Amino acid sequence: MTAVWSDEFGFRSRRPSAVIWAVGAAVAVFLIWASFAWLDEIVSGQGTVVSSSRPQIIQNLEGGILAELNVAEGNVVEPGQVLGRLQSTQYHAAVDDYSDQLAGLEIRRLRIEAEMRGESRFLVPENLAERVPDIVASEASLLKARAADFTARKEGAQAVLDQAARELDIMERMFKQEVAPAIEVTRARKAHRDAENKLSDTITQTELERAREYSDTLAEISSLEQKLKIAQDQLARTMLVAPMKGVVNKIGITTIGGVVRPGEEILQIIPLDEELYIDAKVKPRDIASVREGQTAVIKLSAYDYTIYGSLKGEVTFVSADTFIDERSRAADGDPHYIVTLKVDLSELSERQKNLEIRPGMQASVELETGAKTVLTYLLKPLYKSNEALRER
Repeated sequence: MTAVWSDEFGFRSRRPSAVIWAVGAAVAVFLIWASFAWLDEIVSGQGTVVSSSRPQIIQNLEGGILAELNVAEGNVVEPGQVLGRLQSTQYHAAVDDYSDQLAGLEIRRLRIEAEMRGESRFLVPENLAERVPDIVASEASLLKARAADFTARKEGAQAVLDQAARELDIMERMFKQEVAPAIEVTRARKAHRDAENKLSDTITQTELERAREYSDTLAEISSLEQKLKIAQDQLARTMLVAPMKGVVNKIGITTIGGVVRPGEEILQIIPLDEELYIDAKVKPRDIASVREGQTAVIKLSAYDYTIYGSLKGEVTFVSADTFIDERSRAADGDPHYIVTLKVDLSELSERQKNLEIRPGMQASVELETGAKTVLTYLLKPLYKSNEALRER
């Protein structure tokens, strides 16, 4: 029997039955669609851009007086850029003094080598001659004087030897002729040996003196080179240079003429790496579905998402335990896990490539942890209600 409805004018209609069928069909179609339509599961968190490298501390070993400061907090610096300078007068003076002393020793070395070769002149490199011309002249004069002295002593000893040789020859001939006694021959031979020894000693002693002086000079050169290197290092350290590209995060002393203590932190630089990372905070109730390798959508709060879009990232680390931010304990310092994401730079759009992303920037993170059908989402409250009814 078909239900028939009448309106106030008496007309009969079957419209309610058609509406019920239409609604039923729509519900059926929706349920079928909801059973096959999938929605991504998202775990949200707030994050901060971090550097993969530790902050770089600029300090000076010896300390000193700040003479120049070329940057301010927030400035981006390049590798090798001069950030500031300490007074360097004393180190410049030390470098100049050691350089002059070293030049003098090098000239002395050249002079001794010329002596050892038996030469009366030696060549001096132009840079040394220009630096210490007085020492060049002094060493040249000394070489001539010592060469003349050695020649005179050697020639004198040689003359004595020649005379002793002649006397020995005479005595030996006279002895053969039985004119001179044997004792005179013995005395002549001894005199000849003494003359030979005297000549040999003159040469040997001179060579030993030259070798000793040469060795001492080389030792002095080596010692002075170490002192010069230390002074040069100290001078170089007065220039405060950026070790890498980064952002000046903190300046410890800004007063020109202010005293910098040895080892004191002068500047702190946060590196700007070629790789970008995000440290995100995830609530403990959501951490079970977070795994390394999962993808994520990252939105930087510093740049309008509707204009610049989002970044893509991948989970590279999930902390083993929770953390509490001591600074926000009184407000929202709830326990949280740290999830580190690496930004996929290969997926950056042309507009995003021109963005300046710095450590410390805030970001919202959406971790893609899985997918569920629409129907599962709709029935979730029923599941929870069913569980609640079973509780005691």
